[in-house]
Amino acid sequence: MIMLSRLVYAMNWYNLSPAIGQISRAFGVNFAETSLLFSFFLFGAGTFQIPAGILATRIGSKKVAMSGLFVMAFTAILSTFSPSYFALITLRFITGFAAAFFFSSAIGILNELYQRDITKMVGIYNGFFAIGGGVGIFLFTPIVNSMGWRMGFLIAGLVTLVVAAVTTYSLPKTRITGKFNMKAVTERLTDKTIWLVALGLDGLWGLNFTFSEYFKSYAIFIGQPEIIAGLMGGMILFLGIVGGYLTGALRKYSPLRTVSILTTIVGASIAVIPFLAGYTIWMPVILDGVFSVVIVSMEYGILIRLNKDPRYVPLSLGTVNSIQIGFGSLIPFAFAFLNKGNYTFSWIFLGLLSIVLLPLLWLELRNKHVET
Repeated sequence: MIMLSRLVYAMNWYNLSPAIGQISRAFGVNFAETSLLFSFFLFGAGTFQIPAGILATRIGSKKVAMSGLFVMAFTAILSTFSPSYFALITLRFITGFAAAFFFSSAIGILNELYQRDITKMVGIYNGFFAIGGGVGIFLFTPIVNSMGWRMGFLIAGLVTLVVAAVTTYSLPKTRITGKFNMKAVTERLTDKTIWLVALGLDGLWGLNFTFSEYFKSYAIFIGQPEIIAGLMGGMILFLGIVGGYLTGALRKYSPLRTVSILTTIVGASIAVIPFLAGYTIWMPVILDGVFSVVIVSMEYGILIRLNKDPRYVPLSLGTVNSIQIGFGSLIPFAFAFLNKGNYTFSWIFLGLLSIVLLPLLWLELRNKHVET
């Protein structure tokens, strides 16, 4: 059930994308202003990752993760009744706050249940995020088109509420061993490895989020039919399930080298989007859809293996996510700002940023032997 929860969790990240056009017209906001919905969601998710990680070390991962999922359900339902654009932005911020409570705490649950195969399970876990994101974009496109953006939020909220209730009932209680240690918390918040890994892959994090949110609009802009554009946007995420299983097969190779090579491939494919046409436009969809899940899963696997006390795994991952989301929340805004009508500079910026930041990863991990 934790995988199904991950699916609906991701659905609530990405079901906003099909509704952007309708929301823009409903509240009279322009393209650049719609990026605030994404940025405030990410700001909420980034701000509360660390508090959620600390809370998980005190009361257990299950309580924190499921609380977050329930709040996501309620904010989606309340979004149905948003009277203004400001109200909707506020609710997206709260949804992001709730997402922070679910994410790393859910991996903490996985680490307790599948400690020997944690990297493989994180790969599958991230694969389900990809499926959920694909559902949010592809399935909600016809829902929003036929029933409106408000009904889209209502359906998403009700589905999330049911899944949260069933998962809470079915999961075993998480173990809490030993006493809470504030020194251990401080060590993780200031750990150089965590910071450099987070920043080294922050460009890729922003790329993944921005690409999947805006590619559908770009596909329509270059003349693709809306149903094909929706399929492309959904496939970016659906293909992640392939990456989730591919992660297990690539575990035998150096994680640092694998992550670096795949990030460079993905970044380059995004940077050349303005120069692609016809069937070649599917290339970045396939490469990012498959490889980004491998990269992120290996990143989490590295950090889990370097963490000697399982109790603090949610905090370590929460710290990484807080750093990446904190800086990454600026990337959709920069992408929209650079769009001068044809997306050219936006795509080049997005692709190159992920490659430029990679050396930070090597600064810390090049002399460490890490297996995932």
